[in-house]
Amino acid sequence: MTREYKITVEGKIHTVVVSDDREALLAAKAAGKASVELWKKGQGMFVARYGVESLEDLTEEYLEQVVRRDLGLPWEILRTKRLLIREFQLGDEACVPPDPEDGEADGIFRDRRRLQEYIRCQYGFYGYGIWAVVERSRGVIVGKAGVTNVWWESERGKDTGEALELGYHIFTPYRGRGYAREACEGILRWCKEQDISPSVYAKTDSRNQKSVNLLKKLGFCLIDQRCSGSGQRQFLFVGNCR
Repeated sequence: MTREYKITVEGKIHTVVVSDDREALLAAKAAGKASVELWKKGQGMFVARYGVESLEDLTEEYLEQVVRRDLGLPWEILRTKRLLIREFQLGDEACVPPDPEDGEADGIFRDRRRLQEYIRCQYGFYGYGIWAVVERSRGVIVGKAGVTNVWWESERGKDTGEALELGYHIFTPYRGRGYAREACEGILRWCKEQDISPSVYAKTDSRNQKSVNLLKKLGFCLIDQRCSGSGQRQFLFVGNCR
């Protein structure tokens, strides 16, 4: 069975081919069309990057995401009153300022080659990651926020298992405006709607009182702490404690 769907993305109409036929999927690829494979559990994928078990799984949002990934356009994750949270895209690296608080991983978002790999591997495989926080009124990137896979081994030998970690960082010029809380509240709602993890955790340096206070306002509870490699105490919080 082969069907075609018309999806409008950023003002342009695109065709998505949905099929369980290998030749149809190959033809769609050769024609530069996005495609989705209808597949049965346990069988390998033929050609398409994405697959569903039933036509009922093909929502308009899903098909738009398929087209966006095919064209290299960022997924829009959510909107709040003042913010747009979307995937990073090439070109954003010029809009991410260095910060004294940056860790090694933060450099990914300022380096074009590393950002390109992050988009391909993190977003392409998981469908989530650290996203750009954009002020809607001006279209300016004011920070980063999102969810990644968490790993925590406590001094008592306990760990988080398979779960997500909430991360956020508002750039210095845009702090004090409530953007971190607004972005995190939106992301936590998104996590609940997507139902991709039973728990959402957050880590922070014990000295970062602003971050500690924000997590408590978001309904997180402190459940563990440990000494980091640099000798500082790290706190582990878990959400949904209200």
